[in-house]
Amino acid sequence: MDFILTSLDTALSPDSKLLAISSSHPRVGILIYDVATKELRQALEGCGTLAFRPLARQHQQDAEGKRATDISGEIPAYTLVSSFSSGEPRFQPHTGLILWELDSNGRLFVEEEPIDPAAIAIKAIDAILPELEAEHEWTRAFVDASNLHADFVRALENASADHRRRNNTVVQNAVISSFVSTPFSSDGALLLYAINNKSTQHGMREPNALPQVVVYDVDVGREVHRLRGHSDQVTWLGSSPDDQHVASVSWDGTLRMYSTEKGELEWATADSGGQSWAGAFSPDSKHIVWSSHSGKEIGVHKVADGEVLSTFPESVTRWCRCFSWHPTKQQMALCADKTVYVWQPFDGPGGVVVQRWVMDDDGQFPRMAQIQNVSWLGDGRLLSLTTSDRTVLVYDTLTNAKEVFKRPKGADAAYVRTGFYALAKDEERTTYLSIDGDGKVRYWDRSVAPLPDTQSERESAVERSWWENRAEDPKASTRKGEYAAVVSTIKEQVMGAKSGEGSATAGDEEREAWAQKGTGIWTAE
Repeated sequence: MDFILTSLDTALSPDSKLLAISSSHPRVGILIYDVATKELRQALEGCGTLAFRPLARQHQQDAEGKRATDISGEIPAYTLVSSFSSGEPRFQPHTGLILWELDSNGRLFVEEEPIDPAAIAIKAIDAILPELEAEHEWTRAFVDASNLHADFVRALENASADHRRRNNTVVQNAVISSFVSTPFSSDGALLLYAINNKSTQHGMREPNALPQVVVYDVDVGREVHRLRGHSDQVTWLGSSPDDQHVASVSWDGTLRMYSTEKGELEWATADSGGQSWAGAFSPDSKHIVWSSHSGKEIGVHKVADGEVLSTFPESVTRWCRCFSWHPTKQQMALCADKTVYVWQPFDGPGGVVVQRWVMDDDGQFPRMAQIQNVSWLGDGRLLSLTTSDRTVLVYDTLTNAKEVFKRPKGADAAYVRTGFYALAKDEERTTYLSIDGDGKVRYWDRSVAPLPDTQSERESAVERSWWENRAEDPKASTRKGEYAAVVSTIKEQVMGAKSGEGSATAGDEEREAWAQKGTGIWTAE
């Protein structure tokens, strides 16, 4: 199967040590890599949306205040949630959710030796063939020409997967909504997911068959609450950072707020008319933003009582399905169609849009391209924008420097839901990690020179094709990756501009010109 025809998802562990990559196709599986060594550590039989559990609850402290680890055999070092499949057709591949427990090296906490379905299928056919020949006039030639062996293998593979999953927590008929940033509570104790989560736009169902939000205790392994009330597909759900509230947004046009402790409805909006898509809690858990009225109306409410505090002052022409609150400031980034806005919602009734970035119609991007994701990185100094063709722009809000990681024109690539991360090398240096639709994981040294007199280091791009190595023995994999040249380095652009024809603008005007220009496009060959 060509991986280009699938969509991909990724997850980075909370300590940035492990990278998980999955495909929407159940036959592809999940690959776990060590970020530092680039080694393939484990292959898992899962698919779809991924998320690592926060480490807060997994690494409990003992009486002496020391963190427990998997070395003692007591608890896993990491827990990963994914979808899994029972082999249904492509359009209904996901059966439920599964929790994978991994040790500190990224390998399964409990792992069994695999069976050989093909060899066992041959033994099974050989055992029953004499009776089929003697009593039913079957022949060896008929059996060899039939699909009997392939059907045996498929049945054994499915049974073997079910047998291995007995060591894992499995939740049937459950999904993680597409626009959820994390399905876990901030302390990692609770997992949020939806059940019966199919649209009712083609016909209403009985109340018990309508979409419901489930609050699941990961440590105990049981449901805590089932939150009812939505009449159409749940598109977003989340836990407040203080873990006191659970909110959900649905195509039924409403936002509902529940108590995490009691599971009771605290408040709900009226039907806004049209589909509602996404939401986000503020870092202090006091406010929540959501998009309603077919994703074109954006409002901020008080979490405590649902009071509307601010409504986005500008009209958006397409769905707004991504919000990112700044980690320390009273502002957020949001995107719709070709525009990213930085909005301060509490400066007046409608707030103030303090920054705006619009995709240029200059041929650099496909005509139908949109901005699909926006996120503050680290402490909020950097803002990343991801377009529908998977080009990523990182904007430094202090220096106005811009780094662009552009998909080459004409290159086939899979859709990647989440695939760009900032890794701190030290207090002053950052590495970017990009998982791209061409099957490569790339490491980029952040090195920009927004001003002519700024010293710049040389960038490097470390490439590794995770797809090509998916069949390697995870325990024996030691490849360190392949290095690719960078087409154009920032330093070369700066020096070339300095030595170009014509007189340079002097003093502050020159510096401002470079600040506005930022950096050019750079990518790996």
